[in-house]
Amino acid sequence: MSAIAWFRQLCCSRPAQGFRYISTMTKPAVLSLVLVAVFGTLWGDAAPAPFSLAVVPSRSFGDGGSISMSHDKADEFYVVLTNVSGEPQVTWELRNSWGYQTISFEVTTANGKKFVLSMGPEEFTKNNPTTFAVQPGEHQVYAIHLDKWWVSNPAFPKADQTPITLKAVYQVSPTREASEYKVWTGRVESHSYHLRLMQW
Repeated sequence: MSAIAWFRQLCCSRPAQGFRYISTMTKPAVLSLVLVAVFGTLWGDAAPAPFSLAVVPSRSFGDGGSISMSHDKADEFYVVLTNVSGEPQVTWELRNSWGYQTISFEVTTANGKKFVLSMGPEEFTKNNPTTFAVQPGEHQVYAIHLDKWWVSNPAFPKADQTPITLKAVYQVSPTREASEYKVWTGRVESHSYHLRLMQW
């Protein structure tokens, strides 16, 4: 017997001997349990993200590397979004308000303090929902400069160099435009990288 048929029999049939009839006050609770039973496996088996995310530091040495943070002369490093699915995936370009803040970084220092680096607020004089289609097995490569346009929450302490663990995050929120342009929405994280953060 299906869960729905069981629920109908439970709530709508005449009470059997030795079985107390479920009141209208308890029916919503039973319905919730049935829905969890029916759809729980669907929630638990959500499709994996079609992307993987990687960081290419500015410099590499040994098993680590370095990136820099500066008001206007930060070295360039890269975030690489790879389509690991078998279908083209549509992404926002960074030059519009929908894609502008899709990339952020979670930073942890050696003493365990955590920071989030993200693009600060921006007012767009021209703003169109432009997209980029990443083909299966191909990449979208983002050049990153941690300059004055990036903000740290909380404020990152000033130091010549700081050992850090860095994780890149790519996150796209569901919007009407994302649905209209068939842009993928969700969150992808890179693995953690052990780097030196240089500041000047």
